[in-house]
Amino acid sequence: MRYFFIFSALFIAAAATPPAMAQDSFTGFIIGLRDVCAEEPARNCTGQASSFLDSDNDRQVSLPEFEAARAQAKASVADKESGLSAIERNLISVALLILNQAKLPAVFARFDADDDGGLSEDEIFADFRLDQRPMAKIVADPNGVDWNSFAGRFDKLGFLVLDLLPPSHRK
Repeated sequence: MRYFFIFSALFIAAAATPPAMAQDSFTGFIIGLRDVCAEEPARNCTGQASSFLDSDNDRQVSLPEFEAARAQAKASVADKESGLSAIERNLISVALLILNQAKLPAVFARFDADDDGGLSEDEIFADFRLDQRPMAKIVADPNGVDWNSFAGRFDKLGFLVLDLLPPSHRK
């Protein structure tokens, strides 16, 4: 459960790195999220994830910002010396697999509630009941995330998201 809170963010944030970022920046981002998401209020975690993905600083994450960087995320996962733990590499790999199989443009569209072609921080984390608790506590709380809605954004592969959850989180 120690890394479980990162898993949900990985579907959104860690599955992509802005094109200008190097592989070691991606690794640094994930390592930096460990403490922020475990200890600080959830909005600090979501803000850091959104800012990292928003390479043009327009406060919207575009589909190209996701698509252009998957190779860098994959490279970071493949590099066993990257500083990522085996669990983190595995979780990122699963996130990449599901995003690839679920067709990222369709997944992206399911998050884009206002159909403006970009994802705001609120759209990215719409299924998370954000409050002053750290993201780790929100994700660990069976009522902290609407997992059915989150999984539904991944179409038929959403069941994989639900299967990865502890039984207490499945409804």
